[in-house]
Amino acid sequence: MVQVYIVFFKIFVFLALGFVLNKTKVIDSTAEKALSKILLTAVLPFMILNSSQHTYSNEAVNGMITCAAFGIAYYALTLIVMRLSLKKAKMSEDERRIMVTCTVFANTGFVGFPLMEALFGNYGLLLAAVYNLCYNLFFYTYAVYLFSRKPKFRLLEIFKNPVSVASILAIVLFIIPWRMPAFLSETFKLIGDMTVPMSMMVMGSMLAGVKIKKLVTDKNGYIVSALRLMVLPAVVMGAVMAVSHFYPVMSETKSVIVLMCALPCGSMNVIYSENHDVAPHFCARTVSLSMIFMLVTLMFWTWAVKAVF
Repeated sequence: MVQVYIVFFKIFVFLALGFVLNKTKVIDSTAEKALSKILLTAVLPFMILNSSQHTYSNEAVNGMITCAAFGIAYYALTLIVMRLSLKKAKMSEDERRIMVTCTVFANTGFVGFPLMEALFGNYGLLLAAVYNLCYNLFFYTYAVYLFSRKPKFRLLEIFKNPVSVASILAIVLFIIPWRMPAFLSETFKLIGDMTVPMSMMVMGSMLAGVKIKKLVTDKNGYIVSALRLMVLPAVVMGAVMAVSHFYPVMSETKSVIVLMCALPCGSMNVIYSENHDVAPHFCARTVSLSMIFMLVTLMFWTWAVKAVF
């Protein structure tokens, strides 16, 4: 558990640094967008590609298949349940859509990848890449359909995303017997190591721009945070425990599946809500609130998977 506390201490320090840099005008909204683009197009892909260097084993392949199966089942079922349960809710259609996307789609990139790599090494990162492919499959189809005024399913968007392409390549590189020479993998790792500080600084800067009064009085934001950070991870943990009684699953695989579901609301929700003008302020508040609560809930779930699995 000491390693876990060290990881969260680092996350807190980088979040605080991003917050301070925003308040002192070193980072503004333009810098946030630039750093986010660098992360998504360069840094994260290298980090994911380097995860392919994990030692091949049948257990690891089974873990990847299990992770993909849980990911697909999670997104399909939660989207159906959320859409049906909010059908008659007393709120605008735009807010209803944000409630769905923020509850279902977590921050698998900026938080998930660095956390899984820190806790479980290259194997954890490889599983996170598999899970993230499921995220991209549903986000760039159904979530974009919800955000768009003229809805269209955009399956090809998945293959335009550098993180998705890197994830697919990492799976292929893991399966084939070839491994990168040391100088290449070390270079990829060096670039990928920028992920944690950069991503947390961006998130800390985003938090600094939120109006506290509106943040703490938004009851729907609390509902989304409770579902995203506590209810859904608990349901997934129960499902993982039930399945593991009939199908052997490595503890690392079970832990990654639960923790990838215990992450805060995804920042991509904010980007798409702003681009399509779908309740952008409500979305930003909801994502920010979940990021604040994450500092407590994510530590709890990290402890829980260590204790249970």
